[in-house]
Amino acid sequence: MARPFKDARYPGVSSRLKRGKLVYRYRAKGMPEIRLPGQPGEPEFEAAYERATQGQGLKAIIIDLPGRALPKTFGHAARRLEATMEWLDFDEATQQKNARLIERFLKMQVDPAYPLTWRDTPVEHLDADHLRAIVEAVFAANRTVAKHLLVAIKKLLWVAIEIEKWIKPQDDPSLSIRVRIPKSTANPAWPVPIREKFEARHPIGSAPRTCYALAFWLGNRRGDIASLEWDDLVSEEIELFDGSLEVIEAFDFRQKKNRNRHGGREMFIPIVDKLAQALAPLDRSKGGTVLKNAYGRAFAEKSLTGMMAHWNKQAGIPQGYTLHGLRRTFGTYLAECNIQARAIMEAMGHSSMTVTDGYVREANKKRMAVDMVRAINEREAKRDAMKQRAALRVVK
Repeated sequence: MARPFKDARYPGVSSRLKRGKLVYRYRAKGMPEIRLPGQPGEPEFEAAYERATQGQGLKAIIIDLPGRALPKTFGHAARRLEATMEWLDFDEATQQKNARLIERFLKMQVDPAYPLTWRDTPVEHLDADHLRAIVEAVFAANRTVAKHLLVAIKKLLWVAIEIEKWIKPQDDPSLSIRVRIPKSTANPAWPVPIREKFEARHPIGSAPRTCYALAFWLGNRRGDIASLEWDDLVSEEIELFDGSLEVIEAFDFRQKKNRNRHGGREMFIPIVDKLAQALAPLDRSKGGTVLKNAYGRAFAEKSLTGMMAHWNKQAGIPQGYTLHGLRRTFGTYLAECNIQARAIMEAMGHSSMTVTDGYVREANKKRMAVDMVRAINEREAKRDAMKQRAALRVVK
């Protein structure tokens, strides 16, 4: 690799390799980068360097600079959003997703017949009709993207309303717009026959069975399963609600999700008997992660998705049953055990009751269906018994 260019005769000039070619650039503090053609000493390089140092030619560059913002416009709101505490509190992936959606909106033309984009349009000029047209155009192609785009635009409107006070809350054009998407059918819970097939193929002590047991009986995400360590396994004396004392073995760890925002949710999950059986033959003497590959090393988080698909194929399980599906299996299992919704939320580390309520509703739906059938059967049994009594009656 070529060494970076440094020469006292050309302050502010540096170089870098781009596609195998050495290119030069000039950068001054607080100013955009300027590409310098040719090589130091050549006429075109010297002329470009002189213009750059004298500030010539910068006007056009500033006009085309991405992120430029006119006052009180959506471009201005986007720049302001990136400096808020709420934005900085997001993890990097969330920031990137929202930034892409916001940029997509900012590049949209207000009217196809004119070049004006929403970036240079004052926030107060967006009304509910405009916003609905924007969202519906995306909704026709992808409902999920339409929902996320609306959320991204709402963030800009939040800046205009709450931070900068450009418009009043009652003038928020998004108040009347909702995007509903169908419930995802991906990552379904594993039914009992599927679980039995996996258990029959992969014995206790194997990596597939360990991964399956951790995912199912802890109900946590892929990253938590991959990074869970033996040091996270603790024994504590717990005083129960009935006043009795019991020594509990549990995994005590912090979830990886939102770890950059608030350190991750702290979890304390007692070991059920089935999980204890799955962990019993494993070697704990070397410490490290509970789940290890054939080389005795931790699995990469992303590799577990593919590995679970491979292990399922070995067990003759059809596609669609995933590692995340085992997390849903755990939630469904708890709801079917009639565990309170709040306890399910804590056990799974949900940030709100929205997902948890879904598990409870599904379990209650099944219970109500069973109660309905029982009521029907009892009613019919009573009618049949009544007919038999009538048949035995003697009339003189």
